Amino acid sequence: MNRPLETASDVPMLKMKELVEKTGISKATILYYINVGLLPQPVKKSANVSFYPISFVEKVRFIKQLQSKHRLSLAQIKTILKEQEKGREVTPLIELNEVVFGRKDEVEYNLKQFCEVSGLDRASAKKAIEMQLINPKEAGLFDSEDVAMGKMLKQSINRGFSLKSLDFYPKLAAQIVEKEIEVRNQITKDKSFEDIISITLEVTGIARSFRGYVIDRIFQKRVSGE
Repeated sequence: MNRPLETASDVPMLKMKELVEKTGISKATILYYINVGLLPQPVKKSANVSFYPISFVEKVRFIKQLQSKHRLSLAQIKTILKEQEKGREVTPLIELNEVVFGRKDEVEYNLKQFCEVSGLDRASAKKAIEMQLINPKEAGLFDSEDVAMGKMLKQSINRGFSLKSLDFYPKLAAQIVEKEIEVRNQITKDKSFEDIISITLEVTGIARSFRGYVIDRIFQKRVSGE
């Protein structure tokens, strides 16, 4: 049985083949994690020879778990890894990401596919994205919520709405969210990392309830002529 190589600093190191064997993750996936910044660069012994700290084993497994089980985006995973490196307990942060962002869809679409399933032409889709009427979590990747709103936008256009006539939604939404963040920051000021996460979870639920209730009730009363 091969033993991990030890460097001058006595940190056990692995070759790529050994890392693949220990993690069960493909070489291509591991290199992708490195290229997008989820893992640090390996130790280069020569132009074609690299070694990987044995700590990569648990890190690679953890990243894969966050992707497959929790379906988090790369940006979310990167944030979680940074907090973990600081020695913080990241389980509450994983929960927060799932509540705020939702789980990542198993099926995602590129722009061409998004246009095909939503019915929007490419020009309208790109303009809607620019205006934030369609606002994917990750640039260039569209989930089921984006598709649903794309279909709704297509229906709105067919009913005679222009994109310009709908631009008040993201503008006013930005103002509402800014106020929500102000309130959240006031409440969490001088709180611990764990308390900030707990409070943010509560604030997220409260904010979503107020948005739906207040806007719907105001709309209902306007339509009824009150």
